[in-house]
Amino acid sequence: MILVVNDGPEQAANLKSLIEFMDTPDVLTAKPGDWRERVGDQTIEALFVGADLSPTDVDELLTDIGSIDPNIPIVMLTPGDAK
Repeated sequence: MILVVNDGPEQAANLKSLIEFMDTPDVLTAKPGDWRERVGDQTIEALFVGADLSPTDVDELLTDIGSIDPNIPIVMLTPGDAK
């Protein structure tokens, strides 16, 4: 499963659609505060980090993901990437 963490639901949905278009149907979107609950026991194959996350949210997210599996590929988006 590919995880997209973004505060803005519209940007997250746009990115999800782009990833799914590349024939990756299992894409989950979440906000920084609820991604753990949404992921549950699924395996994260890649993480896309939205440009609208605060530095604190990014630090916490990357620390938590690293504790799950330090080898998960991470894509850090910049403003304008998901338009």
